[in-house]
Amino acid sequence: MTGNIASVTKKTAMNTLINDTQLEAELQELYILSNHWLQDIYFMEDEIHFFKNILAKYKTGDLKDVLPSRYDEFKQKIEEQEQQLAALKKQIPLFLDFLKPFIKDIKKEITLDFLEKYNHLQDEIKEMFSGVRENKNHLFKYTESMLPGARQLK
Repeated sequence: MTGNIASVTKKTAMNTLINDTQLEAELQELYILSNHWLQDIYFMEDEIHFFKNILAKYKTGDLKDVLPSRYDEFKQKIEEQEQQLAALKKQIPLFLDFLKPFIKDIKKEITLDFLEKYNHLQDEIKEMFSGVRENKNHLFKYTESMLPGARQLK
């Protein structure tokens, strides 16, 4: 009978070890993913800088009066996205700091707060990517319409 108890205890310990190892791996993966978000943010900053350069180029000369309301619209969207990026650049390191104790101590209780913070940040980043992509598409269509000869091609 003591053999059965030792066997059950050993299996329980193994299951706990496997679960702990899986949890630790998933938390480390989450940390790496969250860290990659910062690189995504830097990429989006470069995109927005590129957009600003495009707008600056097409605001000069005769093109300045072609679609001035669109220019102001794009400028406003770009400024809003810059503010969102600045906020995300602050939020991501805070989330990484929040995540570290869970990786160091896998026995630490994971609450709904943990999931809410992750989901909220992930949703904001997805929304940011979507907004930048949409702005890029509209901006490229706008600038194409202003290129010399573009109206003749259509």
